[in-house]
Amino acid sequence: MAPSARPAPVQAIIGEDSYLAEAALERVLQAAVPGERHESVRVLYGDEAKWEDVVQAARAGSLFAASRAVVVRRAELLKYGSVPKDEEAGESASRGKAKSSDSQDPVEGYLAAPAPDATLVLLAAKPDKRRKPWKAVLAQAEVHEAAPKRGRALRAHVEDELRRRGLKLSREVLDLLIDEVGQDLRRLMGEIDKLEAWIEGRSEITVDDVSALLGQGLGQPLYLLSDAFQARDTPRALELLERLMGEGEQGPLVVSALHRTLRQVRGAVALRQAGVPAAQIGARLLPPNMQFKLEALLTAARRWSEPDIRKALLVLEQTDRGIKRGADASVALTSAVATACGGGAAAPTSRRRAT
Repeated sequence: MAPSARPAPVQAIIGEDSYLAEAALERVLQAAVPGERHESVRVLYGDEAKWEDVVQAARAGSLFAASRAVVVRRAELLKYGSVPKDEEAGESASRGKAKSSDSQDPVEGYLAAPAPDATLVLLAAKPDKRRKPWKAVLAQAEVHEAAPKRGRALRAHVEDELRRRGLKLSREVLDLLIDEVGQDLRRLMGEIDKLEAWIEGRSEITVDDVSALLGQGLGQPLYLLSDAFQARDTPRALELLERLMGEGEQGPLVVSALHRTLRQVRGAVALRQAGVPAAQIGARLLPPNMQFKLEALLTAARRWSEPDIRKALLVLEQTDRGIKRGADASVALTSAVATACGGGAAAPTSRRRAT
């Protein structure tokens, strides 16, 4: 999509990689609502709205903006309140009672005649493409892929970005960078940002630059363990814990990081139960530079119950006392992580690095 071209009226950004999704969203918004966005962009959340709400927001005009964008985050969670379950699943309604269709379907009606001043942007990690209304939406929308990149695809994306910035990395240096940071694209690009500043105008990034900036063991820092623990991804958490303890991390510091993570999840659980909007949860619990973690935090809030959190906090407190009284930190923490993470709805996949 050319930067100056007005985008198609319906945009769909599909995939689980938040870095790619946010980059695609920014490109769409630059084309749809150039300039000041305060009065021209409205954000909805799929777990707090229905498709009918989305259509209504897209059709609502504005006295203050000539062009508008309606952005729907977590759009795969949108409910379709006006469609019977059998019809939503793709089955035919009972003979003689079926509603005649497109003219009565709000989403298909909008797709047929979208608001001329609005761009509707749907961000969805894993929409069900076989069911209404996603089947119709994806048939007509401009679709941007944001699937996580792994292996060769990840390397190619990083190499393209390096060329765009005029930076050079040998294959050896890029291997080292990916091995140290992992295959999370957002964090990987963040390290490239820091390396670009580190080399102060040079075009080539060397092994010494990567080693000096990242340091030994930075590829497995506490925040990665906290992320896996928050997601209740027990295999990943235990793998990271083993690496950290092998690199000499202090047991009490690990306990403190996990305890802080649980308190943050507990806050998200309580705010969701109180009906606080997602954006406000992020503002209350996450610093400005960590807002990209809101999606993961809200997902974690669904995986942990209050009894689970109380049990995990008790386990961590007992582990902390044991370590301070001389218990083997590695053994105690391994038991604590396995006990605290176990029994919940685990993360769908474990992002394991090749060894």
